[in-house]
Amino acid sequence: MDMNEQVLRSVKGGYNKLAVITKLDSYNTLLAALEHGSLNRRQALDELEKIRYTELPKEKSGLFGKVGFSAEDTDAYLQNCEQMILEKLENLI
Repeated sequence: MDMNEQVLRSVKGGYNKLAVITKLDSYNTLLAALEHGSLNRRQALDELEKIRYTELPKEKSGLFGKVGFSAEDTDAYLQNCEQMILEKLENLI
């Protein structure tokens, strides 16, 4: 599925929305730095690993649970973000 068509559904007990948005912002910042040549390959890989292993807490589910982003949708979207970054890294020497 094309990233432009993907939507992160809201579900009870999903990933915390603020944490997901923060992680997506980190991926976006890294991608922008790569496009502007602000980072070398090693720095970018280190940053990617740091972002990749940032935990996404889940909201509590149940009767009084909170709504978050669907884990399935979010994981797929984040994988696509990582893939775009890795493609950019392939072009760096």
